[in-house]
Amino acid sequence: MALTKKMLAFLLMATLVGVSLGAVHKVGDSAGWTTLGNIDYNQWASSKNFHVGDTIVFEYNNQFHNVKQVTFQDFQSCNGASPIATFTSGSDSITLKRPGHYYFLCGVPGHCEAGQTLDIMVTPASLRPSASPLSAPNYSSSPSSSGSASSPAPLPNPYQSNASSLQVLSHLVDLDSGSWAVPKAFLLMATLVGVSLGAVHKVGDSAGWTTLGNIDYNRWASSKNFHVGDTIVFEYNNQFHNVKQVTFQDFQSCNGASPIATFTSGSDSITLKRPGHYYFLCGVPGHCEAGQTLDIMVTPASLRPSASPLSAHNYSSSPSSSGSASSSAPLPNPYQSNAFSLQAISIWPALISLGLFVIGFAF
Repeated sequence: MALTKKMLAFLLMATLVGVSLGAVHKVGDSAGWTTLGNIDYNQWASSKNFHVGDTIVFEYNNQFHNVKQVTFQDFQSCNGASPIATFTSGSDSITLKRPGHYYFLCGVPGHCEAGQTLDIMVTPASLRPSASPLSAPNYSSSPSSSGSASSPAPLPNPYQSNASSLQVLSHLVDLDSGSWAVPKAFLLMATLVGVSLGAVHKVGDSAGWTTLGNIDYNRWASSKNFHVGDTIVFEYNNQFHNVKQVTFQDFQSCNGASPIATFTSGSDSITLKRPGHYYFLCGVPGHCEAGQTLDIMVTPASLRPSASPLSAHNYSSSPSSSGSASSSAPLPNPYQSNAFSLQAISIWPALISLGLFVIGFAF
């Protein structure tokens, strides 16, 4: 009976943690994103299962390649002139945030025509196999020159999702350690889920990303705490604005000619994946000089206040024309991350209640 209780707690932990975690797929597996070897990326994609919340990673030599997300029409015609988003870092992680097709190509002349394209179909997270939270992310096959699969080749640690850590939970939680096994399992569950959730910050709060109102975005940023794993959301009219991530030197000189990444959707969600400064500006002529710039400082996730997973995200202030704070204004639903959605449906109170119930039941 005691073992049944402990296993129930462990399964509850695995299920709840699995809700917040997605698989990570390195495009082309060990081959990466390249024109060498005649890789059939679409055949590679057809062997995978992509779900909302998963992440795809493009690895390539950015002296010779890039990644452009495009529309279906531009994908068919190998046209990278008007991309939805452009990535040029050489190691680009893209989170799949909605179901449907995603189309990518290399914008270097001739590379799309040579087969450096990717069409993936993303299904809702609700269709993820129930056993997936307990299995390693799907790194199953590496495409050969003919696109056929070879032996499994796991990615190095930087590309493993937190879901893989569930495999070792049985070692961290000793099911033979008496009545304290259930409390330990629950505490570990809360810790892992907390680690996987980040805050969502809408740039400029209710004002959005604009040249109107003389918004001081850097003053806005100084009032926030940004941590690795958080997401920033740029909202704007894409007929008049865009978002370019640039180097410090280009930020200082308002030079958007050689961006690290360009975003043009009008609702761009960018996950902060490493500590340090991130520099953004609007690439429309004159807008950077008018103050449409953003410099944010990101600290390690380990420095996140311990209470943050249980508290509302920081949507505390909306910048006025002078950059001063006003009353709080939560984001509308379309801009909530999985973390905020979990809070919106009161999963944390439910989680705590269930945990306390299971702990009490164990005693």
